[in-house]
Amino acid sequence: MRLCICICTCERPVGLARLLKALDQQRLGSLAETALRILIIDNGRSRAAVPVVEAYRATGRFPVTYAREETRGLAAVRNRSLAEAAAAGADWVALIDDDEFPDRDWLHNLLETALASGVPACIGPVVPFFDRVPPAWAAAGGFFAKRLPVRDGFVQDGYTANALLDLRVIRALGLSFDMRFNTLGGEDTFFFRSLLLAGHRIAWAETALVYDSIPTHRMRVRWLLARWYRSGSVEAYLGRLRPETVSGRLANAGRGLARLGGGLLRLGIAGLSLRPAALIGGGYTLCRGAGLLASVIGLSYREYHPSRYR
Repeated sequence: MRLCICICTCERPVGLARLLKALDQQRLGSLAETALRILIIDNGRSRAAVPVVEAYRATGRFPVTYAREETRGLAAVRNRSLAEAAAAGADWVALIDDDEFPDRDWLHNLLETALASGVPACIGPVVPFFDRVPPAWAAAGGFFAKRLPVRDGFVQDGYTANALLDLRVIRALGLSFDMRFNTLGGEDTFFFRSLLLAGHRIAWAETALVYDSIPTHRMRVRWLLARWYRSGSVEAYLGRLRPETVSGRLANAGRGLARLGGGLLRLGIAGLSLRPAALIGGGYTLCRGAGLLASVIGLSYREYHPSRYR
């Protein structure tokens, strides 16, 4: 069995170096006989990743392949990851980004869960790792953790922050990351939704932990509200109807208004508690509703537009 660990990187050489160091510390257990390769897809302009890759190539534990993707955006770089992994003959691909680093048993637990479940996809939890002591509301609200509702060991959603895919199944289905989400974000949500609609299931690996580095600029209410607003824009594409049609616009307008009403109610209830985390959390539904309504008139928050890359 051949497995590629696919890393998307963009102007984060320090984070990439930390991630590679953590991968070298993986306890593989039964994966010891698996042919492992690291695949790094660079979406940056400065080539800051190159010295990090070369240093790892000289001393690292696993063989590494480096490639550049000139088209800026998440869907483009993730599709390039799948293409390069297929060209390398990978059976499985593990997905992780350059602002994250895994627990020592991450890869072993992820693959063991997928194989035991007999499914082509597996997702694990993402735990925030704050670069400095966070505001009290950020820790209390749990806003930066990624977890999914689990039923009988399976989930109905997915993300690429901590994922494993059977590339043979993905290629047989012809799945790729939709370029409509290239600078919007949410390309992973749509990808895993497509996998579910094709009749497959997604396993949850509770013990396959990944830590997400949260820099100072994300520990702000404004950043969270913009992220939730963007989630509403993505949600506009997840209904039964195409969002650019009249019927799709009417459906999204109805969903948006319903979420606005629900969000205002949540804010009112949260206001009674006088707890900052509850008040901020009350903005979640409100912002998603605003994003849905904005999509009706063709507006969206392009979080991953090249001008916003950090």
